[in-house]
Parts: sequence; structure tokens; C-alpha cells
Amino acid sequence: MNHSHICVTGGTGFVGQEVISKLLENGYHVRALVRTDRSSKKLSQVKQQYPSKLEFVLGDATEPNDVIRALDGCDALIHLVGTKREESKRTGLNYVDVDLASALASAIAMQRSGIKRILFLSAGAIGNSEYIRTKAKAEQAIMEPKLDWTIFRPAFIVGPGQQWPVLMGPFLWLLGLSPGKLGDTARRAGNITREVLAQSFIIALKDDRTIGKILEVPDLKKMMA
Repeated sequence: MNHSHICVTGGTGFVGQEVISKLLENGYHVRALVRTDRSSKKLSQVKQQYPSKLEFVLGDATEPNDVIRALDGCDALIHLVGTKREESKRTGLNYVDVDLASALASAIAMQRSGIKRILFLSAGAIGNSEYIRTKAKAEQAIMEPKLDWTIFRPAFIVGPGQQWPVLMGPFLWLLGLSPGKLGDTARRAGNITREVLAQSFIIALKDDRTIGKILEVPDLKKMMA
């Protein structure tokens, strides 16, 4: 399906900045929902490159009405909102307040606006931490309405300022050679670069065969092959 105008929530984050850059490089018009003018400055360089292709809407991704405003005129939503542990300590907002609430807001907004296509950034379903449990609830919030969803489950993302997963790469690769549950878990926990992850969103956006699919690290890497 041809989607030319894309709404992005969470676009000023670590993954979001790369996804927006890739969208613009591929000719898409992007409307980014940002909390403040200050946060939009994280995308000032790419805005200078694509002044007519990138626009900002001020609002809160946990408020359905704000998401509806951002979706106006768009063909699809790429939802990248998430909070980190250090951010939670600083703001007092936890995973339920941000990750789950924004997923629920997106689902409500899409139902009300009639837009069906959503690409949703989750996390590798590894372990049983509060974070993983909340992400599972967020996925359900997206899956339950009759939306055309694709869910992305990266585990460890490598990129500028975040190189520590590289140290785990060889260990996870070796474990991934093991048979059974151990090998499967290790493969799903494998590293993926921010660039590859962002490019996988572009590929999925163009390929309706990804609708209704949960894409884990092996799937995402296979897309790039």
C-alpha cells in the first residue's frame, strides 16, 4: 500500500531520530508529535535538510486528542514512544504512564480517525521484568482493535552513544548456535544496529505482508538480507 504522509510519535528519541531521517530520505512527508519546541530541536539538523517534508505538532502522545491532531492528513502511524529507567527516575513517570498509556492513546486515536496502519516499536519478549510485562500489555492495546499493525521487537540496539551491546554480541552469537529454547532466546536477544532497525520500518511500511506480524531480531535482520 502506498503511504506518503507518516505520523511519528516518539520521533525525538534514540530510535526515532533515525527512523525520521530514513523516512525523509525515502521521500515521505513526516509529521512528528513532539511534547515541546525544545524537544523538536533534536531534529533541527534534519529539519534544515527537509524543511518542507518535516513538520511538528505539539502535544502529548498519551493524550488521544493530541494524537488525533497529529494524525490528520496522514496515512499511517509509526509509534516509537518509550521511557527509559533513568528518565522514569527524573520525571516520576513509569512504564505504565508512558509506554502503555501512549499505546492506548494511539489505538483510540486511530479508531476515531479511521487510520488503520500502525508500526509499533515494542521490545524483545525476553524475561519477565516489569518493562517486558508492560510492553506486552502495550502490544495488546495495539492488536485488539482492528488495525493493520506490525510490531517490532528489538532487544539490544547499537548506535551512537550506545555501544555497550557490542560487548555482548559474540556471546549471544555463540549461544544462538545452541539448539532449543536457549538458542532461540539468544537469537531473539541478538544485537541490531539503529540503522538496520530504522530501515526495517521503511521496508515494512512498503510491504503489506508484514501486517499482523510480530518481527523479532532474526526477522528484522532477514528483511535486510
